Amino acid sequence: MLPPPGDAPSERWVADGRLAAALDLMERLQRAFPRAPRYALVPGARQAQALAARGARVIPSDVEGFHFGQALADMAAQAKAEALAYFGGASAPLLGAGALRQMAAQLQGSSAPALVTNNLHSSDWALLKPAAALGHFVHRLPNDNALAWVLREEGGFTVHVAARNAATSVDVDTPADLLMLQGHPGLGAHLGAFLERAPAELRRRVDAIRQLLRAEGRCLAIIGRSSATIWRTLERATRLWVRMFAEERGMVASGRLQAGEVRSLLAEAAESWGAEAFIRRLEQMADGVLWDTRVWMAHRGGWPSAADRFAADLGWTDQVADPALRALTAAINRARIPILTGGHGLVSGDVLALLETEFGPQITSPG
Repeated sequence: MLPPPGDAPSERWVADGRLAAALDLMERLQRAFPRAPRYALVPGARQAQALAARGARVIPSDVEGFHFGQALADMAAQAKAEALAYFGGASAPLLGAGALRQMAAQLQGSSAPALVTNNLHSSDWALLKPAAALGHFVHRLPNDNALAWVLREEGGFTVHVAARNAATSVDVDTPADLLMLQGHPGLGAHLGAFLERAPAELRRRVDAIRQLLRAEGRCLAIIGRSSATIWRTLERATRLWVRMFAEERGMVASGRLQAGEVRSLLAEAAESWGAEAFIRRLEQMADGVLWDTRVWMAHRGGWPSAADRFAADLGWTDQVADPALRALTAAINRARIPILTGGHGLVSGDVLALLETEFGPQITSPG
């Protein structure tokens, strides 16, 4: 399943990256399960044509009134499938065919209803059986986030959560989620080629963050909805000082965002000092920054448009309509240290991808 592409240049850039990731996933699914049919639910003609060319059975999607649970149950019924693997279109850009086969084997080894996913509380993808059970929970699944939780709590499914690493954690929602993957050994050919054409200035920022990871005694700041797991992994893998400013984890799932209840001390500081002064303070305290700016946006009362958010992440100041976000983007572009902005993924799964690129996949394994 792929989201509809937007009209703004920043939205088109992200849509192109998501499509490249979906093409890689389609080919990996073919290698992992050569006899299984592959379906693609897509809203755009270009997306449909590209995926159909790689063997997908395309189902056109009407964006208006789209309901995830109904769409997934209908696809399972159409395929008459005993088991089903569901993926958001760009939810597994690093997941290889071997890992897919291992998870399928784990599922097939269970005689009871079972599911394998990346996240119990907010699933981006899942392998499950029996697929027919989906029909009983359509009304409980307006989106994919609750899939694993609902099937466990209400359907009696045994849920297996895949080991946490970049392949199971990265989900492409923002430009940063794409940029942080450059050079990763798990990249597919389509996404790798796409990233080679990424804006040069942003590639340099990612390279600067990667160089920082190998430095000793310097400081990386992580701002936003990060976790102790990310902090521990960074401290185990590097010789950096890590400044962790963690705020508003779960703001979407808890309803705080929708209710206008998000509060951020750092956002208050940025508003009080102004964008330029805030960035100057960051320069004095860190040698590089990964910043989940959606908390700052939510603190201000709501997110700007996707076009504005993505343009800001890409550093395209002239395409940011929101005045405060445009001022912050301009200040970040003038910063003397590398600063990357994005969403939750930037300070979670993307960090794991960056560490694996620099130090190897074993770096995210516990112990």
